Amino acid sequence: MAEDIFRLVQRSALYYKRLMTKHLERFDITFAQYQVLSIVKRHQPLTAKEILAYLDSDKATLSGILSRLEKRDLVIRSEDKKDRRLMYVQLSKTALALIEAIDDRTATLNEELLKNVKNRERKIFVTAFEKILESQMESLASMEKEKQADTDE
Repeated sequence: MAEDIFRLVQRSALYYKRLMTKHLERFDITFAQYQVLSIVKRHQPLTAKEILAYLDSDKATLSGILSRLEKRDLVIRSEDKKDRRLMYVQLSKTALALIEAIDDRTATLNEELLKNVKNRERKIFVTAFEKILESQMESLASMEKEKQADTDE
């Protein structure tokens, strides 16, 4: 049963990424770029290291994404006044307008995808999935502690 849950979630995530990739083509933006813009919108300003904490990516990939977004005037990078090694990323006005347009259409897409799922079922799913995510974060933290303890020995 557990394997079925995680297999289905994995397949759903894959299909959702494919759908979003197609959906975002009309905005001339990639799924990875949209993810970065969405993260920055919710938490700006952020450093690249902070953005990476939200993504399953590496520094080189993020650096390329940020460069392309900056060339399109969608993000603005600025140095920290106290520590010049830190670069903060913020959204431009153009990016905010783009994200708003994307999010409006994405809301419609999401509702279409959930049309056969009743509100009660959605609430149950969200509650269950939040518990799964919490367990995953606890497991990761525990593994990190074990790894740190092994290296300290």
